[in-house]
Amino acid sequence: MEAGLIAALTVAALPTAAQALNVERTWNGTNNPLKVTGYGSTGHAWGTWKVGNTSNGTRSIVNSYTKLNNADNHKVYVELQTQVNAGYCVQASKYMNCTQKYWNHATAETAHHSSKSYTFKSASTGVKSEADYARGMVRARLDIPYRTDPATGWSYTDGGDKY
Repeated sequence: MEAGLIAALTVAALPTAAQALNVERTWNGTNNPLKVTGYGSTGHAWGTWKVGNTSNGTRSIVNSYTKLNNADNHKVYVELQTQVNAGYCVQASKYMNCTQKYWNHATAETAHHSSKSYTFKSASTGVKSEADYARGMVRARLDIPYRTDPATGWSYTDGGDKY
């Protein structure tokens, strides 16, 4: 009896592979949005990310809420970099622990806008058929005409989604 209980506890404590298709994962939030500044403007962004089945197939989807304090004809947007992994992954605390490294697969941008209040924008990319897991890298950017667009650092989504 005691050996069986120990075995059951041991099995229950083992990490499991991520199974999270269509589960939204938050990146940043209303209390800690990404903040990008440049050329007198400041943009803020937060939102969610998921891998979901759509009419266009399986997609990596970023949903964002962005706003801008505008200095001069600037706009704010979110850039999504979808990363994929073909290894075996398990949830390890906040992030995934995988037998292989993630690699960059595809990039997309939300629509650019100059609203002073948080505005919903979405963008998506496909996912690689040869991979099994995906995660989102997200950053806020300012669209500055005729200049390089300033950007925040990348915010990685918690965990990773098996698709």
